[in-house]
Amino acid sequence: MEDLRTPLIKEYIATAREFCQYIEKAGTARPVELLIAMQSLLAKVYAHTALLKKPKYCYEEEPQKFVHENEYASVHDRLQGIIEKFDGSNSIKLKDKTMGMDILSFSLAESITDIYKELKDCYRLYEIGLSQPMNDAIWSCRNSFEKYWGLQLIETLQSIHQLLYGHQLTSNQLRFDNINDESEESWFSEEDDITYDEE
Repeated sequence: MEDLRTPLIKEYIATAREFCQYIEKAGTARPVELLIAMQSLLAKVYAHTALLKKPKYCYEEEPQKFVHENEYASVHDRLQGIIEKFDGSNSIKLKDKTMGMDILSFSLAESITDIYKELKDCYRLYEIGLSQPMNDAIWSCRNSFEKYWGLQLIETLQSIHQLLYGHQLTSNQLRFDNINDESEESWFSEEDDITYDEE
């Protein structure tokens, strides 16, 4: 079995743990504060995961999972509550401006929670400290990164980029105020609403 305690793997596990711990403490985060943190952490997660060398497949059963339905729902609902204050909708429609067509419509909160589940399942399994679970953790996470959540992470970053830079944010918004206060006018125009409209 390959060396599963290399500096590269340890750094990856530390990055996965950092991401998950931020998500778990994000209940009081302001909307813009959350998006800026996600922009940085997701980019870091992608870079570290892409550098991982996938070990040989060797487990016989499905690796142990640590994030169960109740925790997933709790994390998702907390994130959705924060993101709705910024975006004002449940989903974001991404546009390919060069092709003039929709690419994807998805829940930003759901996408972040999916990535959270992958990373927490990985680092918790790895931290068991035995060779087999450690190998299972790295193989499974790297494999699903290649097939599923790597692209999901890129799409999540794209939507965050559009939210942060697709509009002229006010000074209040940049101070992490609640930008969806009913006493304030809408911070996006009807034209902008085309890009971020619900299905």
